[in-house]
Amino acid sequence: MKIAIIGGGISGLSTAYYLKKFSLPVTEIVLYEASSRFGGWIDSKKVTLNNEDIYLEKGPRTLRLTTGELKEINSIKLANDLNLSSNIEIISKNHPASVNRYIYFNGQINVIKPKLIGKTPLMSKGLFRYLLKELRSPKRDSSVEDETIWSFISRRLDSEIAENLIDPVFKGITGGDVRNLSAAALLKTFYQYEDTFGSISKGAFNKARNPIMENYEKYHDLLELRDKYRHQSVWRFKDGMQKFTERLAEELSKYENVKLCLNDPVKSVSRKNDKMSIISKNSHQDFDMVISSVYSKINNQFLSDEYVSLKESLSKIEAVNMVVVNFVFKDDLLPFKGFGYLVPTNQKSPILGCIFDSVFNKPQEKNTCLTVMLGGAWYDEYLKNKSSDQIKKLAFTEVRKHLNIKVDPDYEDISILKEAIPQYRVGHNKLLSQIKNQIKEYGLSEKLYLTGFSYDGIGINDCIFNARKLVQDDILNSRIVKNLSK
Repeated sequence: MKIAIIGGGISGLSTAYYLKKFSLPVTEIVLYEASSRFGGWIDSKKVTLNNEDIYLEKGPRTLRLTTGELKEINSIKLANDLNLSSNIEIISKNHPASVNRYIYFNGQINVIKPKLIGKTPLMSKGLFRYLLKELRSPKRDSSVEDETIWSFISRRLDSEIAENLIDPVFKGITGGDVRNLSAAALLKTFYQYEDTFGSISKGAFNKARNPIMENYEKYHDLLELRDKYRHQSVWRFKDGMQKFTERLAEELSKYENVKLCLNDPVKSVSRKNDKMSIISKNSHQDFDMVISSVYSKINNQFLSDEYVSLKESLSKIEAVNMVVVNFVFKDDLLPFKGFGYLVPTNQKSPILGCIFDSVFNKPQEKNTCLTVMLGGAWYDEYLKNKSSDQIKKLAFTEVRKHLNIKVDPDYEDISILKEAIPQYRVGHNKLLSQIKNQIKEYGLSEKLYLTGFSYDGIGINDCIFNARKLVQDDILNSRIVKNLSK
């Protein structure tokens, strides 16, 4: 069985890794990457200031361990399996980066710390009153399959919670506007709790009393590690997140039947009898199966025009442009320690938030490293037609004001990331079902698979775990694999 993988980001590399890990009857894997490097949006840059090495990230910088979900355990297990344990730094739930999360509101930076009774700068009522409303709020009508996150949170809790807390959190995660994002897709568990139990609170209580028994046989390697990471919050690589994708590519390159093709964009994908034909910049090959891990719209650049309705559906998953500006100062300038702060839309700021990367510094390291996020759903409003220098100035003006910084940065960098984060808008789950049906209607079932951040989770943990599930659940149980395994 010969398999093609399109895209050399974390999803494509992870898919190739799991194809080898689960010992599928694969004769050859060819991974196509259009650019000159593997990693996609995972991109680290090392700078040295005062003899201190600092790793700046254009994309993700930490991975969550907070909830103990299988997808979280799976990522750190993969890192350990790749012999990266000495490069891993685990952040406990007591670390300032875990405990202190902030929101800029009404001219000041406020810690997110709700009171059970009594108001805070972000909440005009105590948490008890919001929870009481949530318990008493009627269940949504059964005809409603989806709604915006704004609508869902306002309906079940309060519009104040949606505006001052949930809005900035999802700006930081997705770069998107909760007034458009899908509750069914992005708050899946909570949305299902309401559907099944009538409220979020009742659902959470039921889950605590009756925890779901996960498939031990399939995920025993993860379940056995859960207790080890129970009290941890996030983790990262000391030498930058890019270490992850570099090591994955290095591991895959050890196999003679895995070919990693850089600077080799795919031009055409079509079905020819029982094979999938791929024409790339450097070759023309036939495969038994194609797995595309690129952003959904990119598929339209190479999928045959005969798949017109599938291409139309894939084009409906929009993505926002993001801008990341890194500022480094040689001295410790932060007035407080924490992960960083986010900015609600109602504060009318051009920035989405600011991450305090230097919160992870060792005691002897005195620099301050800030990552400012801009753009997203507000890219056109604040940044359209602005030069890189103008954007950097805009970003620094804001953080200077918010953090009362008196000096100019000793180093600065900017990355403008086009179509960086897919937006799961209302109706996203229905659109995914439509795409799945269209693949079947075009006779591409078990011939063309789609994975990556466009479909079922935008985080690194999601991408890696979805790659594993694709291999372990779908491909391993496909007819071609079963026939070859007889």
